[in-house]
Amino acid sequence: MTVGGIATQTSRSHHISWTLPAPARENVIPFACLMFFTFVLFISPQSFFPVLEPLRPAQMSAGIAALAYVLGCLVHRRPLTIVTPEVQLVCGFTLLALISIPLSRSPGGSVEYFLDHFLKSIIIFFLIANLLATLPRLKALIAFLVLSGVIYSTTVLYNLATGHTMVSRSEAERAWGYPSPLALNPDDLGLILNVILSLTVGLYFATRKRAVKVLLLAVMGLTVVGIVVTFSRAAFLALAVTLSMLLVRWVRTRGPLALLSAFVLVIAGVIVGAVLAPAGYVDRLYSLVDWNRDRVGSIQQRSLMLQVASTSILENPLIGAGLGMEGLVYAEHGLGSDWATHSIFLMVGSDLGIPGLLVYSLLFVQMLRGLRQTRRRLEAIPQAGEVVAIALGLELAVWSYLFTAAFLPVAYDYTGYYLAGTAAAVRALGARLMAARTP
Repeated sequence: MTVGGIATQTSRSHHISWTLPAPARENVIPFACLMFFTFVLFISPQSFFPVLEPLRPAQMSAGIAALAYVLGCLVHRRPLTIVTPEVQLVCGFTLLALISIPLSRSPGGSVEYFLDHFLKSIIIFFLIANLLATLPRLKALIAFLVLSGVIYSTTVLYNLATGHTMVSRSEAERAWGYPSPLALNPDDLGLILNVILSLTVGLYFATRKRAVKVLLLAVMGLTVVGIVVTFSRAAFLALAVTLSMLLVRWVRTRGPLALLSAFVLVIAGVIVGAVLAPAGYVDRLYSLVDWNRDRVGSIQQRSLMLQVASTSILENPLIGAGLGMEGLVYAEHGLGSDWATHSIFLMVGSDLGIPGLLVYSLLFVQMLRGLRQTRRRLEAIPQAGEVVAIALGLELAVWSYLFTAAFLPVAYDYTGYYLAGTAAAVRALGARLMAARTP
């Protein structure tokens, strides 16, 4: 039978585990390697122990995970991957990236970018989509990300308190983040903390233990503070969207009488935020509407980037500049090849043209659609409450990512593909649960 666009086998038994399907037991080693890769990516132990750098622990663990998974599929004669709309779109996106290479403005540069950056994110996407086959594994990955968020938030607060700030004459108040590829830059840190905050919300609704709920509430508070002290305007917009969506959901759940409480909460939040915000934070936010308050000139610079990228897409609508070659577009305009488009959508459009932009955009549409469908189909099943809650948190995380990454050059970074892979895994898990419930 087909559930949620995923082909599944109709169960003949009513005694099926809702958390540990039998095939998942055969992927213990690949999943362990995936978790180790995630640990290396987020915690970056080589930054503290340089002796680990030559060992390339991230590449090694990801390679072992991929090899062990493929061998397991071949030995047990299983399909190499689940088939969901997310998987199909990522395959199409990868195909367009490959097609762009011989047509690129620098084919050699595109090949190098494909191997060094793009392919790694795609491999991780497929591993996550296929290895998070059970609820315990799903919760384990998200719990680790939440723990990473605690470490990140604590680190940026420590850096701010100790004066470990960016060396910039006009942005000295911005503290460095955590020494990992995902969180060192304050803007990148704001992105990942917003994603983690949403995932924490999902875990909060998934747990029934009061002590755990209190702990997760504390984690949310710490994460919000971490987002604020990054001084990232895009991160603030994403935070506002996340909190607004939660508020709307709360009003819908409680009924019209909750509107007054919601209004009071918003007013109180604005007042408390204005009082407790770090010095200069309100001015930085106000620069979104008054560019004269932007002392660095970053808004004007990004506006110029967007103009150049948009023009490039219109001039090369079918093929773009080639994978990873949008920097050459800026070089042609005399702006320097090290410039990067601060928008995931315009970045992809510049590289892969309108076809790539459409496929990339459809990927997020399907992620959100699949998560919402999974929630609605499983809400009537009491045993699936945790999956429903995690799907909600993941849906919020996708929205947070979109509102932040729309202003950042992170189209091919790991974060988006972690979300896409997890969304595909949740869709597949939901389909299996529905199939198991069907007589």
